[in-house]
Amino acid sequence: MIKQIERQVRELQKELAETQKERNLLRLQPCQGDLEIRQKEERLDSLDTRIESLNQQIRELEKKRRELMSEALKKSGHESPFS
Repeated sequence: MIKQIERQVRELQKELAETQKERNLLRLQPCQGDLEIRQKEERLDSLDTRIESLNQQIRELEKKRRELMSEALKKSGHESPFS
């Protein structure tokens, strides 16, 4: 289960990096006229929303992974050095 979560996190991080790269490239493209500016802003907003969503999914999966690892340590009898 933990390996599956780690794989999902890696895939999401890869998608996040690609989306951020796309956003950065789009931001650098020049625009001619109001229509192109409006379309570019809409696309940037869409990419920003996707980036936010990916970050949230990554955080949730990492939290779930930490919880599973914590449960596994408790079951095996290991004590946390922080408690």
